[in-house]
Amino acid sequence: MRRALVPFARMSRAPRAWGPVALWILFALGGAILARRGGAVHGANHALLGVYGTVALPLLVYGVVAAALGGESLAGSGAAVVLFGASPARVARDTLLAAMATSALLGAALAALVCAVAHGQADPPLVRDLVACAEIGALGGAAYASFFVLGASFGLRGLGRSILLVADWLFGGGRGIASVFFPRAHIRSLLGGSSTLGMPGSWSIAILVLLALAYAALAVRRAARAEWALPRVP
Repeated sequence: MRRALVPFARMSRAPRAWGPVALWILFALGGAILARRGGAVHGANHALLGVYGTVALPLLVYGVVAAALGGESLAGSGAAVVLFGASPARVARDTLLAAMATSALLGAALAALVCAVAHGQADPPLVRDLVACAEIGALGGAAYASFFVLGASFGLRGLGRSILLVADWLFGGGRGIASVFFPRAHIRSLLGGSSTLGMPGSWSIAILVLLALAYAALAVRRAARAEWALPRVP
């Protein structure tokens, strides 16, 4: 049980790591306020698609994952715990779950807040819209966390995390077959933007769930295989 709390403790003891997270929260809220003041009849849709889903959510989760990993790679972040006999796979799983849970919570709360602030006359009824946005934000946050933790299993100090951020921006923003494998494309579709390959929203939900599970499984598997690289106490 205590081992499972390590990534949460790491996040709480690194206040500087939360600076970027706070920045992107404020950025999303700023976009919502501008949409509201601009009198957009579809204010929530505009703010969620243009600011929240495109920029704020992925970069917010990127910051959460960085805090959960302590700026290290996935294997490196758990090395100290593994030295005391814990399974590398279990340590990686605990870190992954902490990042996913925190990202889902923040993603849901911020999506609902942006929706409430920017809500326009032509948007769906507020309560229904808040619930829908929170659900999309939670799923998107969890999927992005799994995606970035997998990236952190590659390269020195998890450099792959940054590479996947760029790849999501380049390929997830398209509508071709490659976009299917990136969270950005499905979150855009669920928030009312163009769909990927003409898929209905229910398909995007299912694919996001499958991507989150698949990327999580790959990340834990890679951490388990990295066991040989971690020093052992004689």
